[in-house]
Amino acid sequence: MPDLEWLALNECRGCVLDIGAGAGSHALALQKRGMNVTALEISPLAVQVMQNRGVKQTTLADIFTYNQNKFDTLLLLMNGVGLAGTIAGLTQLLTHLGTLLNDGGQILFDSSDVAYLYEGKLPAEDYYGEISYQYEYNRQKTDWFKWLYADEHIMQTIATDAGFKMEVLLEDEYDQYLARLTRLL
Repeated sequence: MPDLEWLALNECRGCVLDIGAGAGSHALALQKRGMNVTALEISPLAVQVMQNRGVKQTTLADIFTYNQNKFDTLLLLMNGVGLAGTIAGLTQLLTHLGTLLNDGGQILFDSSDVAYLYEGKLPAEDYYGEISYQYEYNRQKTDWFKWLYADEHIMQTIATDAGFKMEVLLEDEYDQYLARLTRLL
C-alpha cells in the first residue's frame, strides 16, 4: 500500500465502514489491528473474495441506499469518492454519508486533481474531473460510467456546502491528497 493509504488506516478510529472494499485489503489490515471493521461492496463476487480472504464482517450493498448502522469512521480509499460519478453525485454521496456517522465521526478519503490530463485546455462544459470509463476484458465490455476525481478546491466547496469541515492530511507530488471530513459545529 502507498503511504497515503497507510496514513488513512492509522487515522481510523472506532467502528469503521470500509466503503467499496474490493478484495478487502484495507479491512484485513484494520482487522489485524483489532479494529471493528465492516467491508461494504456492491459486487457479490468481491464479497465472496473478501470472505475467502478472512474478512469477518462483509456487507453486500449499494452505499447510496445502505442505512443499517452508524460508524465512527467511513473509509473510502483508492479514490473511493469517485463512485459519486459527478459533482451533483458527490453532494448526494456526502449528504448520505453524513447519516451514517456517529457523533464525532469522520470520513477519510483520497482523491486527486486530474487537470494535468488536459494539458492546459480544461473542458468548458462539465467539471474536468468527471471522467467517463468503460471496462473491457476478453471482448466483454461494461456500460459506460462516470468516475469522479475531485480537486481539493471543489471538494472543499462541496464538503462545506454539505455541512463538513475538510482537513487535508497529506498531499503528494502527483496532486493526490488524503482528507478527513468532520461535521461542522
